[in-house]
Amino acid sequence: MHKLIACLRFLSVFAYSVGALFVSLFILPGAEDTKRGRIVKSWNQRILRWLGVRVEPVGVEAFDDLVRGCGVTKGRMGRLVVSNHISFLDIFSLNSQLPSSFVAKAEIAKWPVFGTITKAVGSIFIDRSNRRALVGIADRVGDELKLGRSILVFPEGTTSDGSGLLRLHPNLFEAAVRTGAEVIPVVLRYESHGELCREAAYTGKVGLFECLWHIVNIPDLTVRVTVLDPIKPEGDRRAVCAEVSAAMSRAMGIADPLAEDASAETAA
Repeated sequence: MHKLIACLRFLSVFAYSVGALFVSLFILPGAEDTKRGRIVKSWNQRILRWLGVRVEPVGVEAFDDLVRGCGVTKGRMGRLVVSNHISFLDIFSLNSQLPSSFVAKAEIAKWPVFGTITKAVGSIFIDRSNRRALVGIADRVGDELKLGRSILVFPEGTTSDGSGLLRLHPNLFEAAVRTGAEVIPVVLRYESHGELCREAAYTGKVGLFECLWHIVNIPDLTVRVTVLDPIKPEGDRRAVCAEVSAAMSRAMGIADPLAEDASAETAA
């Protein structure tokens, strides 16, 4: 019975992709910003239900209905949402609570189906091999923030198994420094029966579909989305990055990797 449920959950991803592609092609292009945000949130909640993943939000209730409902606050500055990165489920989990446009690798835009979907939801694509493009990303993110939109970034730059926090990179904080937009740190933790679950991680040489098969077979899979207090950017991007890293590390109950780097440099 368990394997049958896992197979049905696995196949539901393909049904979801077809539905999401239809919405991306025929509904989202003509949708007003707030409506698009609500549609995105609804579809992200749907795929998590189909996969049997339970979301446990912590601290989300501190934000107003627009931030939680559609991620767009016209007439007000947007927010830079920053999170640790563990699984391809991260974006679905975060958008189910704080709908946001996200900064993605440029190659994703070329992927069949998923590339079309990510473009339709307002993703910002970045070519990491192009230094000039990296410099210009702060302007693009800043423009979106000025329109009142929530923008999601993963400043670790890659995924981990969820047991710790990788060193955060300061570049993506530049847009918040320039605009004065609040930075909202978020900590994700995947659990099974209340214990840390590393099987949901999309790391190493694990393929996408292999990771998906692992996920649908995890019993009682829960993702805890802990939203921390917003940080008003003061100082340069490195200072903001350090403050965010410290806050996320405290919430995870681990040593701050940036603080350890600073201590090692001082000792040297």
